[in-house]
Parts: sequence; structure tokens; C-alpha cells
Amino acid sequence: MTNFPDKDALAQNISTSANTAKHLSKFLACLIGTTAVCLSAYTLTVDSLVQNSEVPATYKWFLLKEVPGPRIIFESGSNSHHAIDTDAVGAALGMTAINIADNGGYALEDKITRLETYARPGDIIVLPLEWTFYHREKLTDNYVETLFTDNRDYYTSMPITKRVKRALSLPPEKVITELTKQNKRSIQNIESPANNLFVSALTQTTGHQSRKESSGPGLGVAEQSCDDYILGTYAQRRNLKIGGNLKPALRRLEKLKNRGIDIHFAWPVLVGDGCMSDAAYVRGFRRDIEKTVNDAGFEFLGTPGQSLYGQDLQDDTPYHVIAQGTELHTQKMIGHLKSQGYGELGQPLDIKTFARHRLLELELAQAAPLKQPALPFGNVIALDDNNFGPHIDFTAGWWDFEAYGRWMRDNRAMFRITLPTNLDQNSILEIKGITKSGHPERANVTINGEVVSTGMFGENSPLQIPVSGLPQGKALSIFISLPEAGIPLSPLELNENEDARSMTLHFQTLQLIGQEIAATEDVVEAPFKKSIVGQQASQTFATSQFETVTSSSPLINCAPVDTLPTLNSTFIKYSQGWWAQEATGRWMKGSQADLILNLPHASKHSENNTFNLRLEGDFFLNEPKAVNLLIDGQETGPVTIAEDGI
Repeated sequence: MTNFPDKDALAQNISTSANTAKHLSKFLACLIGTTAVCLSAYTLTVDSLVQNSEVPATYKWFLLKEVPGPRIIFESGSNSHHAIDTDAVGAALGMTAINIADNGGYALEDKITRLETYARPGDIIVLPLEWTFYHREKLTDNYVETLFTDNRDYYTSMPITKRVKRALSLPPEKVITELTKQNKRSIQNIESPANNLFVSALTQTTGHQSRKESSGPGLGVAEQSCDDYILGTYAQRRNLKIGGNLKPALRRLEKLKNRGIDIHFAWPVLVGDGCMSDAAYVRGFRRDIEKTVNDAGFEFLGTPGQSLYGQDLQDDTPYHVIAQGTELHTQKMIGHLKSQGYGELGQPLDIKTFARHRLLELELAQAAPLKQPALPFGNVIALDDNNFGPHIDFTAGWWDFEAYGRWMRDNRAMFRITLPTNLDQNSILEIKGITKSGHPERANVTINGEVVSTGMFGENSPLQIPVSGLPQGKALSIFISLPEAGIPLSPLELNENEDARSMTLHFQTLQLIGQEIAATEDVVEAPFKKSIVGQQASQTFATSQFETVTSSSPLINCAPVDTLPTLNSTFIKYSQGWWAQEATGRWMKGSQADLILNLPHASKHSENNTFNLRLEGDFFLNEPKAVNLLIDGQETGPVTIAEDGI
């Protein structure tokens, strides 16, 4: 007799299995969801720790991102930084050449990513990669740690998918360490953030640098042979193999080539005795590298032997040559490139001039909205006094603080201050200091896009900025420019000392001062208004001069003789045809200007209540011109001009 399973028991087993599967599915979904949330949180944490800035972290990145093409780009570790004189390459080939080679310990994948992001059709890329790039796959500790700061541009240049992949590849202990650093790190100085880049623009214009004489062996160099330093011990060299990341990198470079970008490999410079003496990699590993690169459709410029130099040309490591070696190797590289058909009549970009202007623009773009305490009225603020640091933001174009003040590094700079509310309109912002040239320099002051003041600045010649009409209680962007100055030179260029920084103006003190307000007790009755129009005779000044000269007409400061000592905004309203108020008056913009003048009906200083109106000031270039005066639309006849210009 056959026993069949109980139907109820079978149904219960099926129900139990279904419930188990349902719970397992929920668990797996929950696990997947939790994992996704954790990974997303980890990625966002890394993303938040990487500093973001309009100004690149290094000058190398500035060259790659900002210098217009087409360009010859040298990319590798520090061997090319020392070995390729890009100024000479550019001059020889009539094309802009830049050297973005930085460190042989950085990730090959990330170097290719930045080329994918910033290389442009028409560029020529030369890759003298260090030997380690062909076999190392693991990220170095130094690269991981600096990815949050000095190498942040590697991370921020990645598309979102690669950024997520890079974030998830970072060891948790490194991220935790960086979190601790962020919590302990003081607020960084974000004023004029391109200072270091500006020094590099002056001293390493196209990105290369080599020393004239050796600085001696670096750490660990003298204790090992050249071959040991380059690729490890003998046992390690015997087992060298092409890294798994090389072929994917070559496929990405092939896509870059298809975008109209020429790509060439080259052998890295090696300097010193005992370099490339081991056949294990001279013949074996070298052959594997060359075959892999050639199979991907690329070729090497020259041979390893052509990049090998003697001990007398070594600087601090076998990868670094002194200047004499740089000259030799650069000429070889120029020959290799000419053999590829490069080299036409052309003019490389003046990168130093380009950088001077572009770095300031990037600093201005970096400037965030600012809330700052208002300037204290009447206080002489020494610009080396940290107590007043919050009151002045040196936004762009300045070197760091030093004794007695702060230098402008070029002919343009911007700082921000906030005026106190209820400030008297006759107040003046006065800046004192010196010039690098030793003689006064003309300085223009622009606020909110309008020129508000122009004058000579230097020792005993303070810069005075009228505050009349300026917004109060919020940060003002004050732009200083030197319209008549040439390209500034550094003390090094002037053979004064070793300071390579260019300098123009040195601001030392700043003070918000008031103008004395005239007494009003002379006014007995409400004044009546007179509209006064001043005209220069048209035949005395050429039209072209009015168009090209900013301050072409008299600087007027009006006062009734023997009545009121000074006329301020209480008595005068400037209407059409005037520039903004300056410390000692106003310039006419052109050949005609008008103002409204309030005259008192009676004065204890005048028995017959008659007045003489005296206009006292300066003519542009100190050349007196004929002046006509109209009062309420009626001509008064030619105005008498005294010998002293009154």
C-alpha cells in the first residue's frame, strides 16, 4: 500500500518555503540598499573632503587647463620636469610647449583622465613615462594623501563615474585620517589664492625647472645602485611584468588619438653610473613595453640609450639631470619631433603675460560673497596688524602679508572693505604706502565698474578715495590699476636680491577720514537756487583730446569769497558732466558741465548781500584754457583767469 503525503502538510511546507523566500528577498534587498547607501555616503564623504577651487592647485594644472592650444604637452613624472626645456622646444618648433610632468608616483589612469578632459584637437602629447608606470597598479600612499589637497584637480577633472570609482578605491583609514585633519585644520587663507602659481609663472613659465649644479644625492639614493633605485632589488627586477592597467590605458589613448591629438611615447631620462646595466629589464622588460605600446599603434621617440647620461649630470636622483643635461636632452627631443614632421614658422604664446592676467581673473572668479565688519572710522589701520584682518579682504592680486604692509604683485589688484552706515558723504578712504619704483605711480580706482578716483600714489602721496555715493553696510570691491606702469620686475631681475616676486605698490596703512563740514549759521533765510553751467571755448581744445583724455577739463572746488569758508554737498549739487568726487574736488568729463549752487539771501559778512563767485582749481596738464560761464541760462561773459589758474 502506497503512502501519499498529507495535503495539509504539503501546503504548509509550500507556504513556509514561500515565506522564507520572501524574507530572504527582503533581506537581500535591504542588504543591497544598505550597501548602496553606505557606498554612496562614502563617495559623498570623499567628495566633500576634496577641496574645490577656481584656482588650480598647482601651476602644472594651470598650464594644462588654461593655456590655449595647439600645444606640445610633455606628461610624465619628474624626469621630464627636469629634462625638457619647453621654452626651447616651443622656440625651435614655433609652437607653444608646456611641461605638465609632476610625479612618477601618481596614477597612470588619472594622468590619462586629465588628458582626456583637457587635451584639444591639434595638441601633441609626448609621454616619457618612468619605468614604474608600466608595471605599478596600486595607488601610492603619497598620491592618496595629496588627492584631497595638492592633487585635488586629478579628482575634480574626472567624470562622475570615474570619480565614484576613485573614491571607492581609497582605503577607509586614509579617509578617516583626512576627516580628522579637516576637523583640526584651521581656516585656510583664501586671499589672493594664486600666489604660489604666480611665482611659478615668473620662474617656471612653461613648467620646467632644473638646477645649474647638483644639490647632492637625495634620501636613499647614495645607498643603492641606479637599477635598484629605478625598479627595486635584483630579485624584484627578475619578475617584472607589464601591469594589468597598461593595455586599458593604451585603449583610452587610442580614442584620444582619434580626436585629432598626436601621441608619442619616449623613454625617461636616467642619469648616473650603474643605470640600465641589468639585462633583466634592459632587454626583457624593455622589449615587453615596446611591443605592447607598438601593438596599440604608438611609437617611441628614440631609444633608452639616447636618454641615458653620466654621473656628472645627475642632480639629486637618477631621474633628475642638472641644467647642462637638460640642454643636451632637449636638443635630442627637438630632433625627434622634427623627424616626425613638426616644426613650422610660428610664434609660441607669451605664457608669462598670459598667466599674469589669467591668474588674477581666476582669483576674482574664486571670490565668494563676503560679510565683514565695517571699517572703524578715524582709525589708522596698519596692514600688518592682524587685529584688523577681518576688516580688509585682499581678494586678488596681492602677495602675503609681511612687515609693514602688503605688496601688489602686478599692475592690477582688488580688495574688499565695508563702509559703516550713516557715514558722512564727504568722508575719504585714504591709503598710504610706497612704490617699488621709488617714485609716485598713477593709480586708478574702480568701484562697481565705475572709475571713482585717479591720482598719484607713493611715499608722501596717499591714495584718496571719496566715499560719496558708495553703498554703506555691505562689502565693496575696490579695484586698483596702474594705467601708466610697464611690466613689473622682481628684485631678482633687478639684481637687488634673490626675491623672484614682481612688485608694484606697497600698501601700508588705511584710514577712513572725514572732511570738515562747513558751518551753516550764516544762512538767515532759505536760499534760492542758481543753475550754473561752465563751458570751455570749443576752439581751445581739440575734439580728439576730449575723447581720449579722461580728465581733460578743470578740477573745480567752488566757494563764495568772504562768506562761507567751504561749500560742501549742502550748498552744491553737481549735475551733468562731472566725474566722481575726489579728495580735493571734481574733474569735468568734457567741455561742458553744470551744477546747482545755493546762495544765501543774507550774510553777516556782506552788507549789500552781493557775492563774488570764485572757481578755484586745476587745469588738466596745467594748461589754462578760456572758460565761459552761464548762470540760469544767461552768459556772464568770459571768465577772468588769474596767472595761478584761479
